[in-house]
Amino acid sequence: MNYVFYADVFFLTNCYLDFLAVYAVGELLNQKKRLLRYLIVSAVGSLAGCVLFAVLQDYDMYLLCMHFMINPGLVFCCFFPAEKRIYGKAFCLMYFVVLLLGGSVEWMYVTVCGRTYYELCLFFTLIPVTVFLYILRKKRKSVQCFCRVWIKHKEKEIALPALYDTGNRLIDPYIKEPVHIVPKDVYETFGGMETFGVRLIPFSSVGCKNGMLQAFTVDSIRMENEGAVYEISPAVLAAAEEEIFKGRAYRMILNSESMERKEEKICT
Repeated sequence: MNYVFYADVFFLTNCYLDFLAVYAVGELLNQKKRLLRYLIVSAVGSLAGCVLFAVLQDYDMYLLCMHFMINPGLVFCCFFPAEKRIYGKAFCLMYFVVLLLGGSVEWMYVTVCGRTYYELCLFFTLIPVTVFLYILRKKRKSVQCFCRVWIKHKEKEIALPALYDTGNRLIDPYIKEPVHIVPKDVYETFGGMETFGVRLIPFSSVGCKNGMLQAFTVDSIRMENEGAVYEISPAVLAAAEEEIFKGRAYRMILNSESMERKEEKICT
């Protein structure tokens, strides 16, 4: 049986499905990057696939190049920088999503539409992805806990919107106390290095396996959430780069361990 290769259909189909897949995987792994990056990488990967399909005479060689060169490169470019385990998870999840989407298109095209309206079948794959991501975001939003925090040290006090993060379990190795993350400008507001000196603590996170944060101890932090007010005195904070708070609704990341002790810290 002879097949006719339509490069434009091949390119657009693969680019579209790859984009949906990497976008969905980014949401699942909470590794969201710019949409433009996803689009460019998907387009380059699809173009490379077109070239390989047209150039290579051996179909098995084409599959090897796609599975072990193009697709891993696509995942790496989409999610860089990230920990090694993220790349492995993203690679496996992307294959699963692409197979699911591709199978859905084929099923609708052959069974439902009688081998007509291919473009419409392709478009309909957007619906389950959109619904899934909507549910995922709603679920994440429902488990997020935001509160208002007042940080006090000597004669100064500032208020910040804060996020209770179950992933923040950073502990000061010197005094064994939970560490809360704030932007560097908060550290400077309270005097910076002149007031607190140099005290570095190690940390590990996505994109930075071995890092150091400038830690400092303030007189107290007071938190208000759902009508309850509680206080931690003294409290350990760490100054992080402004980038992790950019575009966020919060300016502080509370440590999960200290929040678990809140019943002991109720203010009257």
